[in-house]
Amino acid sequence: MRRLILWDVDGTLLSTDGIAAEAMREAMRRVVGPAAPMERTAYAGKTDWQIIRESFPTLSPDTIAERLQEFGATYLSLLEARREALAARSRVFPGVIAALKALEMIGYQAPLTGNIAAVAQLKLECVGLTAYLDLAAGAYGDDHFHRPELAPIAAARAAARYGQSFHRDQIVIVGDTPHDIACGKLNGARTVAVATGPYPLEELLAHHPDAALPDLTDVAAVVAAVAGT
Repeated sequence: MRRLILWDVDGTLLSTDGIAAEAMREAMRRVVGPAAPMERTAYAGKTDWQIIRESFPTLSPDTIAERLQEFGATYLSLLEARREALAARSRVFPGVIAALKALEMIGYQAPLTGNIAAVAQLKLECVGLTAYLDLAAGAYGDDHFHRPELAPIAAARAAARYGQSFHRDQIVIVGDTPHDIACGKLNGARTVAVATGPYPLEELLAHHPDAALPDLTDVAAVVAAVAGT
């Protein structure tokens, strides 16, 4: 039975060198306007929807939900206008492509990311990773504001596409933050932490993932971590 391998994007597969974060902050301010106080919040491991809620704590969750589509369109437009710079400055982390290719033999692979779907697609396109991931089977930051809710969404989409139900122990979540680990644990999935983002390996290990790696350069180790062997 093939597994469903769900990949975080930023900090795990790639870096956009701050371009996406800059565009996101500009999009939030454009949509919300200059009056509402805007808090600075950490982005790593959070959904875009959650980031907007935390950035504007004086706005009600319902107000933010109503503006989410407008925000997404504005954010995507700003990134599209920067596509050339995004492609030039973004980078795939070492070992990623070899790992994705090696894992094709044991599972279906899709994103589970805090990015809204259109932005995730743009980022992955800019670094040539869309060929390795089934974007239609993934889950995104405009599906739900709470990251753990994304795993069952992705599992349902993958089941519809592949004609196979994915039980909890058949799902693997790979990410670079404690939020990714928590997402997996709350859904009974296998968790693989990768220290290619802002969290060092020791801090990730403190959250007790099923496996942890310094990076994705050792393909055999990546396959063993995902497979649980």
